[in-house]
Amino acid sequence: MQTSQMCTFTKRKVVRLALAAAFGFSTVGVADAADIRVGAGGDLQSALNAAQPGDTILLAAGAEFVGNFVLPVKNGDQFITLRSDAPDTRLSAEGVRIAPADAPFMARLRSANTASALRTAAGAHHWRLEYLEFAANRDGYGDILAIGDGSNAQSTLASVPRQIVLAHLYVHGDPLVGQKRCIALNAAAVTIRDSYIADCKTVGQDSQAIAGWNGPGPYLIENNYLEGAGENVLLGGSDPAIANLVADGVTFRRNYVSRPMAWRSPIVAPPESVTAVGETGGALPAGTYSYRIIARRPVGQGVMGRSTASTAAAAVVTVAGGAVRVRWQGVPGATEYRVYGRLATGQAMYWTATGTGFVDDGGVGVAEAVPTSAGTVWLVKNLFELKNARNVVVEQNIFENHWKDAQAGYAIVLTPRNSGNACTWCVVENVRFEFNVLRNVSAGFNILGYDSPEVTRQSRYLTIRNNVVHGVRKSLGGNGWFVLVGDEPRDLMIDHNTIDHDGSTLVNVYGGTATSPRQITGFTLTNNAARHGYYGMGGSFFAYGNEILARFYPGAVFAGNYLAGGTASRYPANNLFSGTIDDQFVDASGGNFTLRPSSALQGAATDGLDVGADMATLMAGLAGVVEGTGAAGVRRPAVPSGVRIGR
Repeated sequence: MQTSQMCTFTKRKVVRLALAAAFGFSTVGVADAADIRVGAGGDLQSALNAAQPGDTILLAAGAEFVGNFVLPVKNGDQFITLRSDAPDTRLSAEGVRIAPADAPFMARLRSANTASALRTAAGAHHWRLEYLEFAANRDGYGDILAIGDGSNAQSTLASVPRQIVLAHLYVHGDPLVGQKRCIALNAAAVTIRDSYIADCKTVGQDSQAIAGWNGPGPYLIENNYLEGAGENVLLGGSDPAIANLVADGVTFRRNYVSRPMAWRSPIVAPPESVTAVGETGGALPAGTYSYRIIARRPVGQGVMGRSTASTAAAAVVTVAGGAVRVRWQGVPGATEYRVYGRLATGQAMYWTATGTGFVDDGGVGVAEAVPTSAGTVWLVKNLFELKNARNVVVEQNIFENHWKDAQAGYAIVLTPRNSGNACTWCVVENVRFEFNVLRNVSAGFNILGYDSPEVTRQSRYLTIRNNVVHGVRKSLGGNGWFVLVGDEPRDLMIDHNTIDHDGSTLVNVYGGTATSPRQITGFTLTNNAARHGYYGMGGSFFAYGNEILARFYPGAVFAGNYLAGGTASRYPANNLFSGTIDDQFVDASGGNFTLRPSSALQGAATDGLDVGADMATLMAGLAGVVEGTGAAGVRRPAVPSGVRIGR
């Protein structure tokens, strides 16, 4: 090492030692790389400020650090690592997902207010965060982790943070009040892997596990559990402050994207065991009185959630000057109750109680009819949504548990959006959705060509191939369709998928008018196995089947498909229709879509393969996705920015 370098490193170490002494952390290591240890009660921000490229900041496992911490800008291209100090032998290895049970071995970062627990400074780079827990902000506001800046303050590429790695993080909202957004992703060259992100949920507005709109990519998001209510994952949706920015080069692989089915039910349970008994000592005239109880509690961001009203309880007051005593069983988490009552024909006023009993002695309550709708729920829109992204690979993921709530019920949404009428360049293009399972959802894919009335670029080069899509059912509130496509996307390929849905239509198309439909050029639907439903290839203005294909999909390639229950005369030749889905697969109702030895779909595809998804490759690629264990099966490299994905 040259003398000048030695002097630089020596000065650096002296500065770190001085800072360590002043702010309560310790440094151990050689001059050009140090372990900076921060114990419980230590000054984390000062450690972040003092760290130099190559350093590792070790936070005491089990300690909580409360603040609004910032990753500063450093010179150099070596990563600075921020992590818990638990030994690696107690933590998940690379490729193995962290779990909530690992929290005792991790340091915990938390914001005491509505700002992020940790954010990046403009232009920050080469930071690695590992083996850390991030808890909810106060009352669930804002972003827990802000990687980049989604505001107009980040208006140039030079100011965008870059080279950020988030690995083995446990990021979660509060179970009771949720969290608006767990990770805001507005940076360049970011990896999110082996992490567990949960309870990202809100009432009355969108919430996400991961969302980005003002970062250029590329992004590698791999082997995470991602739990959100509004959209589990969203790219786009707010116009970027950087001109012509499109998230470019996104690899989304081996993630488990889900939400609890319990979120479909009201957040607050209704009171049970409601009783009403007449007694003396009030001002009620003789008569029959009826009461229903609603439980209430805060559900985040200043919103008070309520339960569905309880069943009614009636009481008889036999003489004038009576009262009614109402009791009920307490609801966990409830902070107050509204007791609606008075007449047997309907409860038209309420009183507020903080306990589990109330006496109606004839006093006037607040005039309001008892709510008859279901109680407050977390707002749900979809599981995965692209509004401004290109060169995207979505492979070897499991997507599950989606129902109709604040939108029409489609689980996967590929729709360019110029949300604030300032992103005319917004686009969804060159997307490959391959070797995934989508299950237990109210509808499948929503694909849009152009935004309207705002201007965007045309969606194009979209491939949906070798996926199993099952449990698409109307009982979850949607229409049970596989794909809705409209307003002229281009070069859409749907190939070798296995689909089990109970809606009337497999693919529904719309756009334009009967005299001038918005046509989809470059459309391919080949080698898919599905129920036909009533309409199969349906849509606006025209009869299903051949007429829809001719008018909306000029030059389409439509061959090698099995559409169980369809009518052959309504479709081009070289497709199959006889028999049932259950005839073809080992156990379709149980989710086993391996072909039976007797199936007519064997070798019947246009490429000589089996009709439907390549089950062997798909199952190998999905091994361990739910558990978050090591990757298996076919793996492709991450997609670099600016490279078109082959079809």
